[in-house]
Amino acid sequence: MKFFKFFFLFTLFFITIVKCEQLLGEIEISNKNFAIDASVVDTKINYVLDDTIKTPKLVITSVKGDATNINDIITVSEDKSTVTFGDFSELSSSSKLIGFNWISISIISLLSIGLFSTITTTTTTTTTTTNKKSSILILVISFIGLSLMINGIQSISLSDVSVRIDIKVPSNYQFESFKLKLNTGSSNIVGLLANTIEIDGCSMVKDHSIAIGQLIVFSSLRICSTLDINIKNLELSPTNSISELKTTKNIDLQFSNGYSGSISIDSPSVVLEPGCTTTVSGQLTTGTCNGGSTSKLSISAGNSATIRNLAITCPIDNSWRVTPASSLPATTSPLIITTQPSTDFNFGKSNLVFMSQWNNVSLLNGPVGIENSFNISYLTWSPFSHWLVSKESSPTLKSGINYAFSLEFLLGEPLGEYNRISNMTIYFFNPKYITDPNGSSRYFTYSSKPPLYSKTFNGDFTSSSGFTKTSVTFSPTQDIGSAVFALQINRTTLSGDKVTSVSIKNMKVTIQSKPITTPTLLSKDSELLTLPRPSAALDPQDSSSCTYKQTDLVHWHNPSTWPSGFVPFPSSNIVLPEGKRVLISPCSISQTEVYKKITIPPTSELVFSDSPMTMNVQDIYVQGKLTMGTNTCRYNADINLVFHGNKTTTDTIAQYFGSKGIAVASGGFISVQGKQYHNTWTKLAATAWTGDYVVYVQDSINWEVGQQVLVTTSVYKDEINNQNEVMTIAAIQGKVIQFTQPLRYYHYGGQEYQAEVALLSRRIIFRGDGDGQEQTDSQSFGGHVLVNGEGQFSGIRLIRMGQTNIKARYPLHYHLAGTVKNSYISDCSVTNSYYRCYTIHGTNNASLVRNVAFDVRGHCYYLEDGVEVDNNIWFNFASYVHPIGRPAQGPSQTGEIFQQSDSLTQPADSAAGCYYITNAYNSLVGNAASGGWSGFAFPNLDKPIGNHRTIPIVPSQYPLKEFTGNTVHSSGYYFEEGGSIYVGGNLTFDESTQLLTYNSGRFSRATYFNGTKKEGNEMWMRFNNTKIYLSNRGVSHWGERVEVVGLESHDSIRPATLFGQAWLSNAIVNGQSGNIVSDQGENRQGFQFYDTYVQTILSNINFRNFIHDPNADNPESDNKVIISMTHSDVFKPQGISATKQITLTNVASSQVIGHRVVETGSSRYFNFIDWDSTLVPGRSAIGSPTLVGSHQNWWQFDATCSYNNDWLSWVCDKGDKEIASISVLVPGLIESGYTYMPENSYVGTASLFGNGITNRRSTNITRNAGITGVSNMGWYLWFSTGSPTYINIWVAQVIKNNYLFIAIPYPQNTQFSINCAYRWNNKFDYNFTLATSASEVRNGNGTRYYFDQTHLFIKAINLALTGGESFDRGGAKVYSVFWEFNIYIKASNGNIQPVNGFYTNVPDILPSGSL
Repeated sequence: MKFFKFFFLFTLFFITIVKCEQLLGEIEISNKNFAIDASVVDTKINYVLDDTIKTPKLVITSVKGDATNINDIITVSEDKSTVTFGDFSELSSSSKLIGFNWISISIISLLSIGLFSTITTTTTTTTTTTNKKSSILILVISFIGLSLMINGIQSISLSDVSVRIDIKVPSNYQFESFKLKLNTGSSNIVGLLANTIEIDGCSMVKDHSIAIGQLIVFSSLRICSTLDINIKNLELSPTNSISELKTTKNIDLQFSNGYSGSISIDSPSVVLEPGCTTTVSGQLTTGTCNGGSTSKLSISAGNSATIRNLAITCPIDNSWRVTPASSLPATTSPLIITTQPSTDFNFGKSNLVFMSQWNNVSLLNGPVGIENSFNISYLTWSPFSHWLVSKESSPTLKSGINYAFSLEFLLGEPLGEYNRISNMTIYFFNPKYITDPNGSSRYFTYSSKPPLYSKTFNGDFTSSSGFTKTSVTFSPTQDIGSAVFALQINRTTLSGDKVTSVSIKNMKVTIQSKPITTPTLLSKDSELLTLPRPSAALDPQDSSSCTYKQTDLVHWHNPSTWPSGFVPFPSSNIVLPEGKRVLISPCSISQTEVYKKITIPPTSELVFSDSPMTMNVQDIYVQGKLTMGTNTCRYNADINLVFHGNKTTTDTIAQYFGSKGIAVASGGFISVQGKQYHNTWTKLAATAWTGDYVVYVQDSINWEVGQQVLVTTSVYKDEINNQNEVMTIAAIQGKVIQFTQPLRYYHYGGQEYQAEVALLSRRIIFRGDGDGQEQTDSQSFGGHVLVNGEGQFSGIRLIRMGQTNIKARYPLHYHLAGTVKNSYISDCSVTNSYYRCYTIHGTNNASLVRNVAFDVRGHCYYLEDGVEVDNNIWFNFASYVHPIGRPAQGPSQTGEIFQQSDSLTQPADSAAGCYYITNAYNSLVGNAASGGWSGFAFPNLDKPIGNHRTIPIVPSQYPLKEFTGNTVHSSGYYFEEGGSIYVGGNLTFDESTQLLTYNSGRFSRATYFNGTKKEGNEMWMRFNNTKIYLSNRGVSHWGERVEVVGLESHDSIRPATLFGQAWLSNAIVNGQSGNIVSDQGENRQGFQFYDTYVQTILSNINFRNFIHDPNADNPESDNKVIISMTHSDVFKPQGISATKQITLTNVASSQVIGHRVVETGSSRYFNFIDWDSTLVPGRSAIGSPTLVGSHQNWWQFDATCSYNNDWLSWVCDKGDKEIASISVLVPGLIESGYTYMPENSYVGTASLFGNGITNRRSTNITRNAGITGVSNMGWYLWFSTGSPTYINIWVAQVIKNNYLFIAIPYPQNTQFSINCAYRWNNKFDYNFTLATSASEVRNGNGTRYYFDQTHLFIKAINLALTGGESFDRGGAKVYSVFWEFNIYIKASNGNIQPVNGFYTNVPDILPSGSL
């Protein structure tokens, strides 16, 4: 029963009270003389331009009241010229409403609810009978109410009716006359065009607010209102127009381009902008404007009248031009300061955390009204001391320089036994060795390693009545880079049995003022490399070539330009007149109204003046030309294009071209070219420290005061620890820049490498709408520029552009333009981008030159489908590039898989890089990349994607056309195998699901001339003159062929990880630079040799500054020059690694090789050849090859071999030996391929014999195939399971003129059938014949065998070799693994039966050392 009461009453109340807006109907407007009489009804009138319709119409919606049908309250005249609202006696059947109005019925409902509430609040003793009576009473009242609703009287009370009238008309529709007669309400009229307009808001003496914008009147305008009248952008006919505005309140009138005629204003307060000659008599102002004409303007305003933009600022004479902007800076630079001001680094509640061993508390707000203060409230019996630890990195500090620390202190209670402070200590900790202050734990721990610096001090910490200041000067004993600041507060006792508190304010570290002296400046940016730079000359200019000066242009603001005879409204769809070249000047357009759409037909051109202006616009569609500067007439004006519009996937520009931006159709042309600032980016010439106002750069620049500059990070993980800084220029002289604020972070400028300094500002700006505060547009829906024709862009800044996860909506974008002839993007700037920077899609022969980008979502410089070739990407810079969604990670080579979705439309954006190159056959010269998942990404595409899925090419088979002089840093750290240059990952399109899939892991590529796979077409991916620093893997290349020639690598975990036939040459690999925020050389590896089936040569490399780490977990993590890959027993190295011409600088002998000893085949068979013994110091035969093998004495093949305890490796003179590798395959025991047997699946041993060897020099054989050792030696193979009846020996790597002398034990009287075969050519198939001795076999041609009743002897030679099976680079050689020459051994014995294919209990006897 109770539920029924609630439900019924709620339903009744909902019916009577909740009445939503209701569409009453539509009326077509077919008469150009049109009037609305709404004098008896409240109305909200909106005049709306709607280009989806061809004929005007009224859309009438009931907002309040009883009307449910349009015919209830409206009549339309027979000629459809007048719509009248009224209280008619004949009503539609749907509106026979009750005599009680809605309010009356609501009262009935509320009475019912009130009675019900009274009943429900009675005591529990209320009887059931009473409840039943009350329920009946409620039902009666409700029934009466509903009956009244059903039966009511036969009329509508129009005083209670409110309607919304949407007057929808197509753009540029012109009424002959337009009249409104109004009651209460409001009117918002934008885009009305008529000969005569009359708006009567006075006759009914009702308040109706009137706001008008974009109004064109040819003959007569009359408006009367009891409220304010606001008109913006009024355009009157220059002759014979009559305008009368009347109100008892205020009038604010703004003309679009001045007014010419007489003026009469009756108002006690008049404000006239210039343009009129007037006289004043009392409150009457009369006169003429702009020379006068036959037009008349009469204004009566009871309070005030303000008339704006009266002057005709835009003459319509075709010869008139606005004064062009100057190329000179707006502000002359002051002199650079000579004394650096002091800088405070403040600490407070927002950037400190309270930490201790127990009783942790949160910091609280400080005393009321005390700025920069916070409170600490101690729990009872808290520890003697606690720490206030900064959540931000500390300022970098120089050794031997005085700094200050200060705070003001106040006890919360009078000084007593338990709140006495003994002293305080400031600390600077290495962040690796303390509890992370940004983590969840508040238990403070630090390692036994001493802090970077500490100082204990005393002060006055006794006052509870007022703050007392304590200041201490300190001087670090070493440079402090990456550090965490902490203050330890020490008490004399525990905190006691009562809660106590302290307050602290103005806690800070101060970098003190100092004179500025010019440091020693770098004369070059690299030690080894010569990185290319753009020409120092500015692009030549010729002002006489400026398009805006040409005489055949017509003015936008001239009504005669337009076929309609009037200047179109911003809210309309504007189409330039065919065959005309239209000039926009600042006064031609509204600087605040949003232009809905501008279309430039194929025969037309829109030209902007070189003068400051702002155009707010949604869409611009260029079928003809849009010109805002040219290559010889670059504009100097500050021109802003602001793109407006909410997120949509509807194509409002044109089909396939999206919304909110500029689209250039095929055959169209756009040229937007602003002042050239050169260089657009440079590098520091000296290190900049925390607190510095002045920096020194390497290149000449013409930047200006007030412009924004980016100083890039000098730390490794820039996305995690963002230390990029956007600064503003206060002064500039030559190569010296002073900022308005001090630098917060340290930016390295040593000889090894230097932080980039990039100019972000430009005079021409394209921006997405928003509030201007970083990436605050919650829709991530900025503007975009799409060029399907030809486009030239120079000197533009694009802010908040791009539309996240909407394909083809990028800041600057060549879209399916084919092979362009004259298209380029030069010295532009993209910042705070929602989606990419510069995109080349289905376009060839375009140039991207000298551009910069900062703070970007998704890949930045973006080659989209895999068909884009022959593009020039030169001297560009990108920084702070963010993956979209969760970044691709993974602890192994397999990476992670991402699939296309609404939140990740391009799944490779999970690994967003600064430069994303889907087809390598492009020219990349002199670029720089800071940050990103990778700096340069070369994903593998087996097929093109997107619009080019049917193009029959394999993009990943194309080699680099040119890659030289590029720099990359602070990237590659998300993925264990990631690199700053990452040639890997795989992007595919599934035809069945129509979705893209990206796998970030290991995918190899083979590259060929012209991308065509055939023998003889093999090409190497070649990276020339590359600089990498603060990187994970440097160049990470999964592929068949790669050359890295000319490399500087500094402060990287590894300079490169190279696969296939790989050559790294002419390089500096520096384990530790002078950069104090570069993590101080931990876990730096000069190079890691891979473990199987590659060919790697290192030549002409200087390894430097690999310093022993006493805390390293293993040799591989101890800053070694060469390390091995030792993780697997499945993957085993052959002879695949070599070095030559290696030099070592500041590298102890112990740090040359870091071999990790584990029970795996990759550890046992680690080896390489040092072809001139320059890497391996101390050899007697300098210049002769040295062979280095693993920890097992299996590698001790002669007397030249010695064991190096630091390296855990054997080192031998190579002599006539080579590395050899075979796979011994035994059915059921050792199978071919990757069988992934356990590491300890031992099945025997291989031992050296002969050559005078009498002791065991062995290695283990496991069930994973593969044995690697030294050629031209005896290899004795013994199997713990017994000697097999069948063996297949794949002679994988025994080079021409080399052999293996193999011995295998068998029972007496065993018979053998032995043959060899080459899989691809039977001319090398032989049956072995029996020799007379083991010596005969060893000295034979490899087709004989011998059995001495203890051992079977064969000589393993690859008879199919030609001698050319090697990879040769830099004077070193690595031989190839040869597929597939095999020796087959079948054993039988009539006296002994094998057990499961093995002869068991065969003695393990090492063959004679004299063989």
